[in-house]
Amino acid sequence: MAHDAVIERYLDGVELVRSRGDPERRRVCVMALVAHLAGEAHGDRPAVASPAVAGFARAVNDAMDRPTRQRLVPFAPRISGTADGLDAERQAVLHAALFDTLLPAAVQDLRVAAGSGVRGGDAEAAVRLAGELAAAEPDAYPRIVQDPAWDHALLIGPLRAAVSAHRSGHAEQHAEAVARILIAAVTGLARPSRRAWYWNLAVDVLDRLCEVGADARDSTRAPNGEDAAVSA
Repeated sequence: MAHDAVIERYLDGVELVRSRGDPERRRVCVMALVAHLAGEAHGDRPAVASPAVAGFARAVNDAMDRPTRQRLVPFAPRISGTADGLDAERQAVLHAALFDTLLPAAVQDLRVAAGSGVRGGDAEAAVRLAGELAAAEPDAYPRIVQDPAWDHALLIGPLRAAVSAHRSGHAEQHAEAVARILIAAVTGLARPSRRAWYWNLAVDVLDRLCEVGADARDSTRAPNGEDAAVSA
């Protein structure tokens, strides 16, 4: 459709970069791209975006290498309209991704780090902490992660932030903390052969965050692909 074709042609020439970039040169971060497509002022906090989606997307955008970062381009139109009040559901997605997928994977790489002797004590503590969390009920997570016994465990800072933000309902801080855990696994723990796995997970999590409320957003679009309010 015409509207979609215009957007697709524009996106084909976009290069995603760290920080906000320059929309006139089509060199922007993914959230500045969202703002540009929505007709908002240049910036990386567009009003049309969910705080949870934006927090996660900003963090991974700035940490990814250039070829991987380009995988975020198709998400820009999908992120637009996610400021829909459904971030409690998105926090549930983030919480599940952290404890069901990300943390168990990081533990595998933590064990390698511990065996290598590189910050081994910190890695071993993080492995023990992950084991305690795996055996506990979710209600016990805040108490467990705040125990001073884990102060020197790898990943403890963003893990505490993620658990605290989830408990308090701070969606943006929660998303940023989960992203920081993933990024730390890529940059500090994962062997080169494992890094692509983590970035694939980042893309998958962003996809799931955008899917929350997607049916309702699609129902407000006119047949020509434009927002119903615009075409009315």
